[in-house]
Amino acid sequence: MISKIEAGESKLQEKDADKIDRAWELGDHLGRIIRLAKSRHDSDWGEKINAIAEVATQARIWSLGWVPALFQTSEYARAAFLAAKRADAEEAVQARIRRQEMLQRTPPPLVRAIIDRSALELPVGGPEVHRAQLERLIAMAADFTIRVVELRAGPHDGRDGSFLIYTTPDGLDHPYTSTVGPGRLIEDPGEIAGYRTSFDRISDKALNEVDSLAVLHKIREGIDG
Repeated sequence: MISKIEAGESKLQEKDADKIDRAWELGDHLGRIIRLAKSRHDSDWGEKINAIAEVATQARIWSLGWVPALFQTSEYARAAFLAAKRADAEEAVQARIRRQEMLQRTPPPLVRAIIDRSALELPVGGPEVHRAQLERLIAMAADFTIRVVELRAGPHDGRDGSFLIYTTPDGLDHPYTSTVGPGRLIEDPGEIAGYRTSFDRISDKALNEVDSLAVLHKIREGIDG
């Protein structure tokens, strides 16, 4: 294992760092380094996730605070970026729209999105923008899986934050967490398995597609203005 890491054939994972720390009595030195590295942003993550999205055959999305980026209208995205005081809001909107081009591929990727109801009810950009966004979700529900988690579903894995999992043609999963800032690409195999499990558990809490579509219509009809 160590020779593969030294040769660049394998990355040092957290569980392996802990094993080395114990074997060589390093006082959790390597483990602390790995956990610190995971907590910091890698400037290459943005480029990596863009490259992964371009070829992804599947996307599994859990969205807690916003409508998923892949489904956002440009007006909704702009309002969200401006609310976050992004100095590069217009550039960020265009980047988000370009990412959505993956949905136009033939054949299109398999997309399964689970959205917290609070994200759907959040009045982003005013009534017109909010209404148009819900109408887009309703239209996209004909081609992609969109399911809603109601508040009454109670506590679940997804309450800690949003994430998405891209699956590439080689069958590998690439989770990406959404945070304040650029987010984090998950590369530790143990963590990747955990995100797959979390998505399945969140799915267990979600309404079915028919009932979810009815929720979208109900929220759409209740918008003022």
